[in-house]
Amino acid sequence: MSRRAVAPVVGVVLLVGVTVVLAAIVGAFAIGIGDSGNAPEAAITATFGNEHPNQINLTHHSGDVLDVTELTVRVYVDGEPLEKQPNVPFTGTPGFKDTPTGPFNPESDPRWTAGEMASLTIASTTNAPQPTAGSQVTVKIYSEGEPVATART
Repeated sequence: MSRRAVAPVVGVVLLVGVTVVLAAIVGAFAIGIGDSGNAPEAAITATFGNEHPNQINLTHHSGDVLDVTELTVRVYVDGEPLEKQPNVPFTGTPGFKDTPTGPFNPESDPRWTAGEMASLTIASTTNAPQPTAGSQVTVKIYSEGEPVATART
């Protein structure tokens, strides 16, 4: 047997192996194995409310219906997290004033759909840092640890 024929055979075997591996990777991503999560997505905006000082209104503009019972809401004032964060849905949560509105209220339908607004009010004496004129409030919303939306005032 000649040694000259071994190099092309090894080259062909390596090329076939690389092709199979690349095809497996592309196929895995195509069927969703490489997808990092199934978190819902939504477009949500934040504005300061007119009814109470420190009221934050969150409006769901588009995207998936969100189950509020599966959400985690984190509020930041000028980049600093509030000492006391809201649990949603809630009433009487320390660090927050009044009962929230919309799907954040436990008496409401927990499904947050496009077009609905939810609000919460940061207590002025039992939570810090406090928003002031010119402050940027950022609200990050997660579902089972996966980011869903970020809204800024």
